[in-house]
This record gives sequence, structure tokens and C-alpha cells, in this order.
Amino acid sequence: GLLVGATAAASAVVIFAYFLGFAAGSWAIGAVARRRRIARPLRAYGAFEFLAGASCVAFSYLFHPIVGALAPWQSLYSNPLLKFAIRFAFGGILILPTAALMGASFPLIAQAVDRYNLSAGRSWLRAYASNLAGALFAAVAGAYALLPLIGIRGALWLCFAICTIVFLICLIAGRAIESADFAPSVQSPSEPNANSDREIDHHAWTLLLGAFASGFAFFALEVLWTHLISTAIGNSVYAFSAMLATVLAGLLIAAFRVERSAEKHAAISYSRIFQLTALFLLIQLRFWDWIQAAYLVPLPAFLRNFYGVEGYKLLLAALLIVPSATLLGSIFPSLLRSPILERPGRSYLVGYLNTANSLGCILGAIAGIFLLIPALGAEWSLKLIILIALAMGMLFAFREGQSRRKLLRTAEGILLVGLCAILCRWDHRLIAAGLNVYFGQTQPTESGAAGSASSSSTPDSSSSGAKLVFFDESVQGGMTSVLELTNARGVKEHVMLTNGKFEGTDDLVQQGYAQIGVAAIPSLYNSNFGPSLLIGLGTGHSALALARLGYSDVDIAEFAPGVVRASRSQFSHLTEGVLDFPNVSLKLEDGRNVLASNSSRKYDLITVEITSVWFAGATNVYSKEFYELVKQRLRPGGVLQQWLQLHHISPREVASTVATVRAVFPYVSFWYTGGQGMIVATSQPQTTTPEREALLADRMRALIPGDPSMQAAVADRTFHSRVISPTGVDRMLASVPAVINTDHNRWLEYATPRFNWSETDWIPVNLNFLRGFDPGAGAQ
Repeated sequence: GLLVGATAAASAVVIFAYFLGFAAGSWAIGAVARRRRIARPLRAYGAFEFLAGASCVAFSYLFHPIVGALAPWQSLYSNPLLKFAIRFAFGGILILPTAALMGASFPLIAQAVDRYNLSAGRSWLRAYASNLAGALFAAVAGAYALLPLIGIRGALWLCFAICTIVFLICLIAGRAIESADFAPSVQSPSEPNANSDREIDHHAWTLLLGAFASGFAFFALEVLWTHLISTAIGNSVYAFSAMLATVLAGLLIAAFRVERSAEKHAAISYSRIFQLTALFLLIQLRFWDWIQAAYLVPLPAFLRNFYGVEGYKLLLAALLIVPSATLLGSIFPSLLRSPILERPGRSYLVGYLNTANSLGCILGAIAGIFLLIPALGAEWSLKLIILIALAMGMLFAFREGQSRRKLLRTAEGILLVGLCAILCRWDHRLIAAGLNVYFGQTQPTESGAAGSASSSSTPDSSSSGAKLVFFDESVQGGMTSVLELTNARGVKEHVMLTNGKFEGTDDLVQQGYAQIGVAAIPSLYNSNFGPSLLIGLGTGHSALALARLGYSDVDIAEFAPGVVRASRSQFSHLTEGVLDFPNVSLKLEDGRNVLASNSSRKYDLITVEITSVWFAGATNVYSKEFYELVKQRLRPGGVLQQWLQLHHISPREVASTVATVRAVFPYVSFWYTGGQGMIVATSQPQTTTPEREALLADRMRALIPGDPSMQAAVADRTFHSRVISPTGVDRMLASVPAVINTDHNRWLEYATPRFNWSETDWIPVNLNFLRGFDPGAGAQ
């Protein structure tokens, strides 16, 4: 994400490069093992684990230098295909080596099982299940314990330590096993039976096709689940962890089920697997919108804390995903039960199965990102997968030789499930309700504030009078919707939401004056009105403010096309069609990537207005490394403005954000206008003149409807809304210990979501905390 941007294409690059490396490693070991037996597979496995751990540490320390060298190359081509090819190459440089080493590990375990006659089929299943158990533990412990405590670099060092321990264990165990009297397989692989080989090769291709198909289907679904999970349990790193944990739990349950069936020598009915998969996917399809109702259930007092709420969300994710993941996940371990793999000298096929499965994962992920969601949307993509699973169920029913009566019943059930899937319809208004964002809460407004804290509110989209007037779905940005409703003041307004999270409104009193303020306040301190960069489009009102305040060029970085379409179609009355102004340039890109990939472009103002700091990936523009990049891209006398939420966040996180900015910029102040908080950072002292204030007030009139007295009042309130001055910030940081947020620790990304469930009105708490260090900050 830091190299190629926090976009869906970047995710595709990571998945593609990872599984390509995984497939390459598995294929290489399988090819070597097919030609000759690996003499010491357990030691070889340990050696590959050690190399994988060492590559993790190397990745940690080489990442930023490599990013600095590679990022500018992305601006050479504007063609999307060429840009994607370059990004894939970059992802490959960073990810392929470690992935290839990891891909080689499982086939080597299979070689050890085969070499030492350890009941191959069942042992491979146990190795597969053990690997999944470790992955499940890491998915949960990584997000909730390890990464918040030791950060990414610490976690990579931990990986190295674990891999080193594995290496030493394999070294010691390898010597002990090799010194024991383990007889080799009875049939030498160098003297195969020709007819038997042809039979094995025929069945091997069937196994490889099954491994490929299961990987394709599973990862196409995982892309859809990742896309949809934000509408059900939120956009935080914990939400992604929950989705990943439930997928891995399904795979782990499947591995245990297959192992138990192997113990009982039970036959596998693939027809039944596909039919049940389709049925559970249909149930899942029905509940993706209805799941919002779960957030209206009052939790008992002992669960009203971060871990209780996250546990509840994890339960909801499990109910949605685990059944389908279990059924689909049973296909690959079932293939490991094949009698072919238990024949002497055939363990190399495990490497080929791993390769085929990884290639299926690659194509499934790419199909989900670039074909299914863009062409069909998530709803119809799920329906298509259900219909394909039903068709596969019918096909295998024929191949399994079922009786005519049983085939007829099977066909009737398949027809009924398929018809239900086609007729099922999502209520997009429910999906846009966003009750998961703050666990069904709406944020109270601050008494006496210039405007309500609307960015923290969750509009009641299910109430009478709330009308869905716009809905857009894209793989980048998720589901963007616009509701038309009548607010508490009796004013009709349009509210933009992304996956149910508030983005903006056309009600000037509620939020619009804040959108003017984020452009006008930093303009008090910059030297010139040359190029400006807005990161995060929202409704587009801030972009209009920059244009009307006199900036010669306005660059906009917004990676969600749905937000752009909503701004154009639903907020043109507010923005005056600013996206079509000749001096306005829209870049469908991640904001940090825009800065990193073009070192020649310098700005007088960079203003950051992404939706919330607790979103997964948001810390990319709240880290010390980002601020250092911003400082490099500012002209002399330039200014950084960054919106910072004051709702659902505590003084500790506010202090951390301010301290991180202050670690780069010598002059930092904090402001609160229109119900919104913002940081202003400069390299020069933050002093202004009455002439500059009068100039900005005059230019702001075009943005504020009403009589001159109202325009003057808004300008005066805006320019005198400072909460803490640079001197007060230094005083605060001298007395309050604060964590510096970096790309390596990403502390804010893990700390801020812990307040989303909180019923405390944090706005006055945070304002009082800041004002306590600078009581006279409001005066200029």
C-alpha cells in the first residue's frame, strides 16, 4: 500500500505476487523431488524456513529505500495497463522472494512424511491443519496483541525468531530421525511400473484441476467477502482480522472434518459439498443487508467494552462466512486424501497440488477484483457463484452414479435454491445504514459548537423520510450512497456515505463552513496561492473553497470512483461543477502515492481530509514518514492542513497525532471550526496580518450565502477558532508523553478503533484537554 497506493489494484498486486511466489516455490520443490529424492527433506525444510525469516528482516530494513527508488517510476506512464504492470513488477521485487521460500515449505514436509513412512495421507492432512491453526492464531493475535505492541518491524523480527527456532528443531530432529532405522519406501521411485504411472498421471491431472478450481472459487469469494465485510462490521484493521480469522476457521474445521472422514474411510460426495456450499452462500447472501439489525440489539453491561464489541462482530462475521468457507475449504484437504499420494515416491505431487491451488487463488482474486465486482457488483457476483456451485453439484451427481429418483430430488433442490438466489434482492438502504460504524450510536453534538459534529453521526437511513437517491459500488471505495433526508432543523439535505460511514453533507450550517475553514485557515500562513493538493474529495466543497480562495491549481487525490460520481451528480449545486474547472485536476489515486510518485510537483498548500483515522490504511497519511514526504513536496512558505476527528477518540490519540506532526514541522497548531478539528503545520512561524485575513474574508463571500453580516460572522468565527497555538503544542508535548506514529508501528491504526463503541461524547473532552495548555489560543 505504501509503494503502490491503498487501492484495489494495489491489493491485486500483493495477492498476485504473493501467490505467484508461493506457486513458484511449490513447483520448484515438486519438480526437484520428482527427478530425485531429496536426501534430507526435514533439514531442507528448516533451512527454507530460516531463509524466509531472514528475508522478513531484510524486507523491514530495505522497504523504505526501495520504495523511495521505485515510486517515481510509476509516474512515467498514464496508461492503466502499463501502470499496473509496473506496480506488479514492484510488488514482485518486494514480495516474491519471501513468498517463494514459504511456498517451498509444505512440499518439503510432504517429502519428509514420504521419506520416513509416516502414513502419508493422514500426516499431510495433519500438517495442513497445523499450518491453518497457526495462521488462525496469527490472524487474531497479530491484530489484537502483537502488532499494537511491537509494530510491523517488531513482528517481522518475531517471524525471524520463530523461523530460527523451527530451523534448529528441524536440524536436531533431522539428525535424530536419520540416525534411527527408518526403512525407505518398498518400491523404488527409479523403477516405476509404466501402466501404473499412466493411471497415476491420469488421476493426477484430475487432482490438479480440483486444486486449481477450489483455489479459484475460494479466492474469488474472499475478494467478495473482503469487499462486503466493511458494510457488516466496519473498515478497521480489526474488521479485516475478523474476516481473515473466520475464513481460516472455516478452512481449519474443514481440515478436521476431512481427517475424521479419513479415519472412518468415508467416501467423499463432491456433489453434496457443492450443493451445501450453494445453500449456505444463499443464506449468507440474504443476511449481508439484514446484518445491520444486529447492531440494534443492546449488549449486556459486561460486553460493553472494546473486546466485547469486537467479539460480537467476530461472531457476526463467523455466522456469515464460516459455513461456506468450511464446505469450500474441504475440497483441497480431500484431494490430499487421494490414494495416489500415498504411493511410494509420489509425494512430489503435493508440491504440484500446492502450485495448482496457488494459481487458482491468483486467478480467482484477479477475477473478483477486475471482473466480478466491476461488471456484476457483489450481489450478482455471489449469485453467479451460487449458480455455478449448483451446476457443479448436479454434474458430480451424474458422475457419482446416483439413481434416477435421487437425481430428480437433487435437481428439484438445486432448482429451488437457484430460484431463491435469483429472486433475492438486497435493500441498499439497509447496507447504507452504517449502524456497524459506531455500534448503532449517533454522536451527540457539542453544546454551543458552531455546528454539529456531523462527521460522527450515523444518519438513520431506515427511518421514514430517508430516501436513497444514489448508490454506486466499486472495488475501490466500496459502496457509496447518498441519502436525501430532513434533518432535525427541518432542512432537507443530501448525505454522502461510504460503506455506511459519513463522508459529507450539503447542509452548510452542519458541515459546510468547516469545509471552507479547512481551506481558509491554513491560507492565513502560506506565502503564495500557487498549486494546492486536496487528499480526499468528499462532496467536493473543499475543492471549490480552494479554487475560490485563489489557488492557481487544485490537484485532487481521490481513489474511490463512487465518491467522484456522487460529487458530480448529487452535489453539483454545492460545488458549482468544480471538477470541470480548467485549473482543477482529479487523480484517481491514493494521496500519499500521488506525492511519492511525482517529486517535481510542489505545493503551497496540502490539505488532507480522508474520512477517519481509524480506517484500515488511514495511518499511511498520519505517520511521521508521510509528514516528511509532505515537507519535501511543500514550497518554501507552504502549509499542511490535516483534518482530525475529535469524536470517538481520546486525548491520548489526539496528542499522538499532534506529536507526530510536530516531530517533522517546527510550528503546529490545532483548530476547531464547524464542528471539526484540524491540524495546521508549517516550517515558518504561524503569524498573519489583518490584510491577509481581510483578503481571505473577501474571497470567502462567494462561498457563504446570505447577507454581508452573516458572511462576516462566519469569517470571524473561522479565523478565531484556534484551540492551541504552536507554543501551547510545545507546552503540551513537554508535559504529556505521546507515541510517535510511524509506518513501522502504525500505532494509531490499532488504537483509534477502540473508541468506536464508546458512548462518551469525546469532543468536549478533547477540546478541554487541548485548551488546558493554551487558554488564550483563540486570539490571533
